[in-house]
Amino acid sequence: MDKVGFGVIGTGIFGENHALVYSRLPEAELVAVCDLDAKRARAVAEKYGARTWYTDYEQLLKHPDIQAVSIATPDFAHRDIAVAAAQAGKHILCEKPLATNVQDAQDILEATRRAGVKLMVDYHNRVSPPFVAAKQSVDAGEIGTPAYGYIRLSNTTWVPMEMLTWGSKSSALWFLGSHTIDIMHYLLQDRVRRVYAVDRAGILRGMGVNTKDFHVAIAEFEKGTVVTFENAWILPRSHPMVYEFRMQLLGSQGALYVNTSHHGAIEKHIGGTISYADVLGATPTSRHRIGGFALEAIARFVDAVVYNEPVLATGEEGLAAVRVAAAIEESAATGRPVDL
Repeated sequence: MDKVGFGVIGTGIFGENHALVYSRLPEAELVAVCDLDAKRARAVAEKYGARTWYTDYEQLLKHPDIQAVSIATPDFAHRDIAVAAAQAGKHILCEKPLATNVQDAQDILEATRRAGVKLMVDYHNRVSPPFVAAKQSVDAGEIGTPAYGYIRLSNTTWVPMEMLTWGSKSSALWFLGSHTIDIMHYLLQDRVRRVYAVDRAGILRGMGVNTKDFHVAIAEFEKGTVVTFENAWILPRSHPMVYEFRMQLLGSQGALYVNTSHHGAIEKHIGGTISYADVLGATPTSRHRIGGFALEAIARFVDAVVYNEPVLATGEEGLAAVRVAAAIEESAATGRPVDL
């Protein structure tokens, strides 16, 4: 079998994971990477054996040996690249969220439909073992009819202030809430019909990052389940992990509880602090393989392109999550419930 050529646009926070996967899977070849930072693009290309690197994504899209691309640019910078990639006939794996407004997400979806290319949104929690187990339980009817859910995914202030250079151009809602909205859509096989939301700002602005501190929303799903979504960027840096991720789902016959951050698998007490390790996301392997659900999700895109397998999360599902996040923003801004 001839290898399929892949390119990676955006080699920062998560883009390097895409390069790693394409460089290791036997069906794939990492042909090129692209980043506005030439030094970083060159370093990632050399580290993972890409043939070449670019600072202009349009040049990468012209490469005849690239059949598919990953878009791992900041939250707000997906639309133009994705539309151009579709027009160039490339299959697309887009990091979440698909976009940070409904129109941009619709533009991406329409461009891929017109071009007849595959579009996958990288909602990697769909292959995270705890959520896979939760999904199997819900599908089997073990908890009966889901009645109420609560899901919280938040970061310490280090993320918007230091990890991201573009924190002021996003929020915990878009950066994190896109995950929580999608996983509840996925678990419940249902869609949100109404949201009531509040937000607050001031703490991060006082630290020089012009964005909301948190969003909290109550969502009513079409089949009747009610879910509270909580996303904040103001956890203290003394927090034992850079993120906190918990979920509960109460049903008519039972309940599910997921804790991927404070899981207790390993607890370290060092230098007067407590910390927990990520034992699921990107587990170490040899240089010939990949490990962990964050990398497995990218590998599912390779399966979709090479073997015509279903994508892990479709463009339509990505658009559905964008619609909910946008409705949460609108409800918080107006003080009124928003119907979808």
